[in-house]
Amino acid sequence: MRLTKLCRVYLLIVVLGGLVFSSCDKVVESSGTVNDYYVSNDYKYDIAGSNVLAQMNIFKWVYPDVSSFLSSVGDDASVYKVTYKTTLQGKSVVASGLVCLPKKAGNYPIVSFQNGTITENSQCPTSNPNNQAYWILETVSTMGFIVVMPDYIGFGASSSMTHPYLHAESTTQSILDLIRATKEFVATEKLSAVPTKDLYIAGYSQGGWATMLAQKTIEKNYSSEFNLIASSCASGPYSIEDMNNFMMAKTDFPQPYFLTYVLNAYVSYGLVPNTISDFVNAPYASKIAGLYDGKHSADAINQELTTKIADLFTSDYRTNYASATKFSSARSAFAANSVTPWNISTPTRLYHGTSDTYIPYSQSQNILARFKAAGVPDSKIQLIPVNGDHPTAVIPVGFATIKWFLELKK
Repeated sequence: MRLTKLCRVYLLIVVLGGLVFSSCDKVVESSGTVNDYYVSNDYKYDIAGSNVLAQMNIFKWVYPDVSSFLSSVGDDASVYKVTYKTTLQGKSVVASGLVCLPKKAGNYPIVSFQNGTITENSQCPTSNPNNQAYWILETVSTMGFIVVMPDYIGFGASSSMTHPYLHAESTTQSILDLIRATKEFVATEKLSAVPTKDLYIAGYSQGGWATMLAQKTIEKNYSSEFNLIASSCASGPYSIEDMNNFMMAKTDFPQPYFLTYVLNAYVSYGLVPNTISDFVNAPYASKIAGLYDGKHSADAINQELTTKIADLFTSDYRTNYASATKFSSARSAFAANSVTPWNISTPTRLYHGTSDTYIPYSQSQNILARFKAAGVPDSKIQLIPVNGDHPTAVIPVGFATIKWFLELKK
């Protein structure tokens, strides 16, 4: 659900140090070219290929997949915060994301990584680019790719807005528009790493859900604009209704912030006509809006709530969600923002930790079964179980995805 509690092996990164050549906060304005998406960039730092290789030589002792792509590491890269124009419910929004460009001149495919659930603006990719998990993804730009990571609306440049958590349309739009903005950024600033039409996409947790929805949108509407090569979707809440039912069947759930995050977003943006008190009991209901202000961590939010499902959610909601007219809009919103099967044309891998207690392994099993029932063959989609729970499966999934993308690129 979120990129925290990472493996202690990351402490070795601190020991080695020296991840970046230089750093500055200067905003580089665009050259005056009128762009549809790109607004401006803020150079963050350079990544040395030699340092990446040193880090990966340590990781290989814990994660065997790393050994297979050590020879691909080599180029130095530059990391930027890019602001760009996207839309939310028909209104223009200036959003942001990280863009990582090889310093060596050439034509490069794009990899778009979608991060897992966060609640703090300080933890989004552009606010915390040195976060170890983000850094691992950034290093893919030393392996012959351009890497982009959207902040999502509600973070970074758009942090004054409520994050529209698990809102499919705006999430997908923000992903695609960052890719478009990256192409304009390179052209406008006359940079030497030029993006091609080839695109690889990947994400974990919220990012796994976002990646699959972006894949569907590209395949159905933008296949001539993006040449989608592969999609890696990991541990996502693909069916919001399934997640709702999973939680309501529990006596206790360790991450109560998850569903209240969804409900707060849907109420805030008018996706449901209900008030939060229709779903959440007092005294918690009055706290919800203030907790999702971009300043509270998931742990801090959980501490203000309760893991007792019967105490957190109203009896009416728990008992009558499936049938009551009062909750018909919630049912419709959950369905509209969930993944539904289509005839997949891109090789797709579903990764999921088999011990996941936050987003259960059954989420990936169920979506796979639905795709198979719709006639999608094994050659297009497969489920790969990963040892670990929600936090600990992040790293092996990331390295397995990098390995797969490099194999396809070669």
